[in-house]
Amino acid sequence: MKTVRLHLIILIVLLFNFQSKAQVTLPYYSGFDTQEQKDGWTEYKTAATQFSHWGDGGFNAYSDPNCISHDYSPSTGIDLTDNWYVSPGFSISNGGKLDSIRYSFSGFSVPDTGDTIAIYLLNGSQDPTLASKTLLFDFRDNEYQNDNVYRIKTDIILPPKSGLSYFAVRYRNTDCSTKWLTVFFDNISISGVSLGVNENLNEDDVSIYPNPSNGKFRINHTNDVTSISVNDYTGKAVHYSSNVNNDTVTEIDLSDEPKGIYIISIRRNKGLSTRKIVLK
Repeated sequence: MKTVRLHLIILIVLLFNFQSKAQVTLPYYSGFDTQEQKDGWTEYKTAATQFSHWGDGGFNAYSDPNCISHDYSPSTGIDLTDNWYVSPGFSISNGGKLDSIRYSFSGFSVPDTGDTIAIYLLNGSQDPTLASKTLLFDFRDNEYQNDNVYRIKTDIILPPKSGLSYFAVRYRNTDCSTKWLTVFFDNISISGVSLGVNENLNEDDVSIYPNPSNGKFRINHTNDVTSISVNDYTGKAVHYSSNVNNDTVTEIDLSDEPKGIYIISIRRNKGLSTRKIVLK
């Protein structure tokens, strides 16, 4: 009987550890520097051999000692490679935000037709072949600079999703034996969003009128606001205003956008506020 109880206790502990790695609470950060920051991340190979994979890229980390990286495989004769690296699950029932991600590219090639170096939001499953997928950003053209310099993406809206969601990076190279695409990602930060609640601005700092709106509205704010962005509920950007810190009123026209709820992100030097507006 004692042996049975001991086995049950061990099983419960193992299940708890598995669940704690499979799901994280927001805000969440990973620089892939410790085992805790690596826990729960899983690679999915949808078209690759064992020689092509995501791995540690400590020799080119933005912040030491580590990052994640993917290289090409010139000596293996691999053609198509399509590998995903997926975070542990998290809940964004009210929406969320990819606060920041650092990235750097090197090699002699750039993404061509059919290639994808991108970041995604997955929902419903950690496995990309089973999950619903939302493309957050596709690095190509001017956004893919193979100069080995780290850059940063910030404030990417994550639309509200039921159940568990996952952040994913994707490396798809249609000819991994010849096209040298080497990528590095580091310092990933994700937070949740409480719609309609100020995070770092006082209630009196921002007002939106009219709300609901027929598409045209104005935002009254303090003169230290640096940018204002508007996204629909799928995360698609529909408006961006920069260099607004000399004004206290920003007028926005979304008359050409469909009716629905939109998320307004107001950034200033001291922080970020997220509001919502309804187009009727």
